[in-house]
Amino acid sequence: MDVGEYIRRKEREKREGEKRRNERKESRTEMSATEAMSKYSSMSEEQLMQELFRVGRVSSGNISAKELDEFYGKVKTFLTPEQAAKMKDLIMQLKMQ
Repeated sequence: MDVGEYIRRKEREKREGEKRRNERKESRTEMSATEAMSKYSSMSEEQLMQELFRVGRVSSGNISAKELDEFYGKVKTFLTPEQAAKMKDLIMQLKMQ
């Protein structure tokens, strides 16, 4: 194998790896509102909290602190002041884990 072929192969592998990572990330975030409602509507508050901390931990790599902040920015207008304060506290806890 010559050097040029080796470099092209490594670049192709790198592009394919990035494409797979992007596809995995997109598949994690593609849940419609209807799907989310059907999945979470029957859960108790305790079950919802467990799910939130399972999926939303920044340290697990499923989500970033920036994504949590963006989520909070989108939903806080739909929450009561008490709910917004609780959500903000939960997000701070998720960021620290």
